Amino acid sequence: MAMKFKIHPAIGIARLGDSPTDFYISPEGPGELPIDCDKDGVTRPDPQNGEQRVTRFKDAQGRIKRQAARFRVYGYDGNDNGHELRVGEEVEVIVEKTGQTIRGTLEDIQWTVYLANKKASWYEFQETLGEHGYPADAKRRNADITDPSQRQRLIIDPGPQTVSAHPEASRRAAFKQGANPTYPTSFPPPTLQPRAIDTLGDLIVTTQDEHHRLLVLGGHGNSGSFKSGFGEPKITAYANNDGWFDDTSDGPVTATLSIKVLKVDGEDPAVPFPAPVTVPVDVPAWVLVGYPRYAPQLVDIITMEETIYDVAVRQLAYAPHLYGVAPFDGTQKPPTTPSALKLWREQATWNTEYRPWFWRDIWPILKRPSSYQWVMDFDSMAGGDPHNTTPGGHGNLDPQVLSVPPQKGEDRYRAQRGFVYGVLRKQGEENLYRRAADPRDPTRRIIGMPDLCGDNPLSNTVPSKFLRLTDTMLFLLKQWAEGKFINEREENIEPPRSTEPTGDALDRGVLGNLLGGSFCPGAEAAWIVRNPALYAEPFRIRHSPNTQPGALSQSSNLAQGLEPGDVTKYSAQPWQSDFNECSTQVIDITYDTWNKINLASIGDPTKQILQTIYWWPSHRPMEVLNTDGSQQVKWSRPIPANDQGDLLMVTAWKELGFVFRALPENDPKAKFVEVERNWPG
Repeated sequence: MAMKFKIHPAIGIARLGDSPTDFYISPEGPGELPIDCDKDGVTRPDPQNGEQRVTRFKDAQGRIKRQAARFRVYGYDGNDNGHELRVGEEVEVIVEKTGQTIRGTLEDIQWTVYLANKKASWYEFQETLGEHGYPADAKRRNADITDPSQRQRLIIDPGPQTVSAHPEASRRAAFKQGANPTYPTSFPPPTLQPRAIDTLGDLIVTTQDEHHRLLVLGGHGNSGSFKSGFGEPKITAYANNDGWFDDTSDGPVTATLSIKVLKVDGEDPAVPFPAPVTVPVDVPAWVLVGYPRYAPQLVDIITMEETIYDVAVRQLAYAPHLYGVAPFDGTQKPPTTPSALKLWREQATWNTEYRPWFWRDIWPILKRPSSYQWVMDFDSMAGGDPHNTTPGGHGNLDPQVLSVPPQKGEDRYRAQRGFVYGVLRKQGEENLYRRAADPRDPTRRIIGMPDLCGDNPLSNTVPSKFLRLTDTMLFLLKQWAEGKFINEREENIEPPRSTEPTGDALDRGVLGNLLGGSFCPGAEAAWIVRNPALYAEPFRIRHSPNTQPGALSQSSNLAQGLEPGDVTKYSAQPWQSDFNECSTQVIDITYDTWNKINLASIGDPTKQILQTIYWWPSHRPMEVLNTDGSQQVKWSRPIPANDQGDLLMVTAWKELGFVFRALPENDPKAKFVEVERNWPG
């Protein structure tokens, strides 16, 4: 039976680093440490038959190692059973041009990647403006450059690069200026200050256990402006700074299989094939290049996996047993056409009898807030009642209490579960700071959780002041709060185990290490990832069929597909400015639907109420324990969270420390401490 081939993960994540030689590999599960490897990308086994993990994030000279996104090709049979392809194994494919069924052995995988950066040519970031389309008068970055050919030069376009393990091919390639003479490439002027950009990264093919895998490495964290003149370049905004470029990027990942022919339509070929048959991989992938993850073992309150999973569940019929059309017994056929999917969306509802598993589905969400004590001043959050604030215990988040389902008609801990669910900010409450009265103390209103910034706490246009969990996360927690859940450990339910990760596990696991909320504009990507039009299928970004090297589009057509640079173009320019300022935010909570008010101008007697809220300290640490764990210190010391600090961060990001837990999570002495900081103090 002919096989179908897919690249996994569907979206990979590479990260910047200033080390010219050293790198590690992206973790493939949420909260995992990156994977250690040698200079060729070959990993080393650990004592548990896994892969050895990184314990140092900088090279011997104190430079941050880059993180490589690792891609593999999986083959699937007609029953959707998949495995990673090995060189030398037999595969069966249908050749599209001839319709012939070919059986043969896999000889090689040829990989092609196309990275680009479109930030300088795109629209200015203005909170949620553009999430549902841009008005005709929306302002572009570098609007003073009007000549079409000059605006095209605002795109960093190194052209595509191809690598393979074939003896006559190259295992390495670079998205470097001058490395692609057959394409009309485009790079910023070499006069950028303080750092010029002449590359967006590298490709490496690595061979391990007969698997040919691809590693994509991003740039070196360089950012610079061509408007510096005779003095120092200037940064005047957190997201839009004309004249600036940075070397984050994104783009498509495709592959072609080379197959030595053994059989044609089940018969020996009449004439031996002189060369292998090449077959494109059916389902391609995408890669994002973001900045370093300074606290890799911490998991965001909302991950990008959870955000994209929510889109897949509610818009793309990804989990019809959870959300779909009744009856939820597997008899309903999933939609296979756009019209059927449209009808499905109109009819789909939550399966109110669905029972999540506590340790798989619920506890990974509830345990995250307590870990934030290692990257922020947790004392200031003492009013955040559901947090793990009890010394030596879990306070209101005690898993030994919250994991107990109703038994024999008795639900001993329903009130405890109800309280935790009750403090969560629900749909439509994104601008509500305090929720209804605390059921244990009617005189006290409780702070809505998460107590973090939302997508737009800055302007009065579509304000979204505070973060809330995704619809899918809230539904699972509601089922749990009502006692409709399973403690799989008590039921002796063991999740299936495999010697190699499934393709689905890779797709979702990698994204568990990316930020999935507070998109203002966010970390690795912005709110664009919530748009279902982005995806050809769940987790798969739709590729544009009309990509022209040297003439990449300065507009977007999500229905047609994305070009290189079309995901990261929504992000801040340069990335260091938003990264530095996304520390805390003073939010006006006087009125729910207004972020900015001018009470004095109209004599409004209302007292203005301001509240300082954190952005995303798991990505941008705020306060950390110093290396010996003796005291809490400012992580970005001495950089201020203002325009001047933004400019300092352009070069200072590589001097900052990582937050690392050396001991296992279940060790009572385990602490997250700052390591490998280059600066004294």
